[in-house]
Amino acid sequence: MSISFTNVHKTLRQKTSRTKVLEGADAEFIGDRLTGVLASPGSGKTTLANLTTGKLRADIGRVRRSSLVSFPVASGGVFNGALTGRENLAFLCRVFGFDPVPIIRFVVDFTEIGKAIDKPFKDLNRDERTKLLFTSCYAIPFETYIVDESLVGGRAAFRLRCEELVLERMQSSGFLIMTSSPNLIKKYCNDVFVIDNFKILEMTSVDEAEMFLGADRLRAGNGELEFVGETDESQILE
Repeated sequence: MSISFTNVHKTLRQKTSRTKVLEGADAEFIGDRLTGVLASPGSGKTTLANLTTGKLRADIGRVRRSSLVSFPVASGGVFNGALTGRENLAFLCRVFGFDPVPIIRFVVDFTEIGKAIDKPFKDLNRDERTKLLFTSCYAIPFETYIVDESLVGGRAAFRLRCEELVLERMQSSGFLIMTSSPNLIKKYCNDVFVIDNFKILEMTSVDEAEMFLGADRLRAGNGELEFVGETDESQILE
């Protein structure tokens, strides 16, 4: 199982500007490994995550996936705000080829949000939304989970349970974690890459990656997010 980038070029285009993210980038991420991609803020982590999941396509080159890859953990962009949590989960399960019944049951039990699972997603409060988004991804048995900075979330008690769930998933699945935090990669990852000068480069260690990029270009972090709505609400489909 692997995710491979071959001569990938990607430029993000807006009405008045263009931002080059990757140029002739090559990399192979082993699908069942715990892999960290370290990059400075604004250098293309989210774009890399979206290329990996297929949400974005390369301008030139190819991204090949030979494992079942998740949507980015806790991404509000995969949920339709007008549908209930249950309906969103059922749709995602059908897309990825899984029976929705046991997955929905797991999510309801794990989140303890009760009847809120049948509210329109846009009407959930921040706590309910955060629990649902983090649990929904980990409830589906992907072969490789894609993380864009936020690995676990929620308030203290739920966040601890979420971390336990992540550790459980790491026993049987791979993770590809994009982050600006060397500490997050040190805690979880075996393999290390960096994004620099529009390339994806493999490093021998987190220390080498941090030295290569420069500590002043990175930031502290532990992959935890209390409320998804603090940063991701704009991605939720209305």
